[in-house]
Amino acid sequence: MSKKITTKGNGRTSKTGAKKSPAKSIVNTGIELVLDLQEGPELELLRPQDLAKLIKAEQAYSDHVQATRPKYPEDPTMFDRLTPKQVEKRGFLGKLETVSPTDLDGLLFARGGKSKGKGKGGPGNRPLPSPSAVLSAVTQIVSGRRVVAGNAGMKGDLVMWEQNFEFGDPAKAKYFQDSYKLIVERAHLIFASEVDPGFLAHLATLVPGYTSYCCKPNTRNQAVGFVLHNRFKVISVTSHDAVANVQGIPDLRPAYELELEDTTNGTRRKYIVVHLKSMRGGPQVSGVVRRNQATIIAHVLKGSTNVETLIAGDWNTFGDKTTDLDPLKNAGFNIVDPTDARGTHTMGGRLDFYMERGLSKKVGQPDVISLNYLPGLPVRAITDHASVVMDVK
Repeated sequence: MSKKITTKGNGRTSKTGAKKSPAKSIVNTGIELVLDLQEGPELELLRPQDLAKLIKAEQAYSDHVQATRPKYPEDPTMFDRLTPKQVEKRGFLGKLETVSPTDLDGLLFARGGKSKGKGKGGPGNRPLPSPSAVLSAVTQIVSGRRVVAGNAGMKGDLVMWEQNFEFGDPAKAKYFQDSYKLIVERAHLIFASEVDPGFLAHLATLVPGYTSYCCKPNTRNQAVGFVLHNRFKVISVTSHDAVANVQGIPDLRPAYELELEDTTNGTRRKYIVVHLKSMRGGPQVSGVVRRNQATIIAHVLKGSTNVETLIAGDWNTFGDKTTDLDPLKNAGFNIVDPTDARGTHTMGGRLDFYMERGLSKKVGQPDVISLNYLPGLPVRAITDHASVVMDVK
């Protein structure tokens, strides 16, 4: 039998007869968090040797992230005052003003650089870019898009903006705040992954009329959440924690859901942000985990077939040719523009996209904005993922 239990903050609760697990809290207002504690579906178990391989790979990556994570300056104006030694101490390879887009050295950062940690990815192994250079580049690629902040966004289609912010924390939010402001004011709803609560909270302060919601981060300080325009009324917040608990694999992320009402027309929908298991450990073996995560999401939404639902995020599987998401497809969800093969990650591949149920005639054509390939700057100057933007009626 399925049931939901409502709690506030960081309360602990469990199903009868089930092991207790910590609740993952919303970070925002007095809206109550609904913990999804439904009886789970049957899942595909990994072979013991494959499970051990995945766990070992995840633990090694967590250690790598902790060892290489750079610290952005607390104040964007510090860039000009930092010495090379101070920059290096913060975990960056050096200072970066503006470079030619043909600078091949910049391309090395698409694969983690050629220094220690080659091929491991993670947040380190890159220069500290000038925030003014990033602002100039971001302006070039987003300035033509509609601004929906304030009253301008109270009519017309809704603008969805999906983005993996690559280890977004409060310091990074402040350092690139002028660039992030350009994004926030052009979106009604940002589906954010690889962030922490402080990162999203700061983004919401950059433009009047926005708020943020975020789940509890994992040990790498990775969470998922939303930044939303005040055109929306929040009906409920649900953390689908089972998505982050598959066979004891560490540092998975929950699926995080807002049920929102569009105050301009009264339409209610479910919006869910995801950041599924990475391909670390191999695409086939890790694909079992993603398939299980998709099975869990489909299961918890089985009672909402009459509710329009939009899911977006970093799926860590190729949207134009994935079978990992078959459980969601079998539950009536469709990938928006399933033949679109445009890469959304610096390593290639369409990892970021939308899935919808009940919205096929209301969604527009997704637009890929190369935030990971900023004009005149090396790859990953601000993130390793492109943005995927879409209008919804």
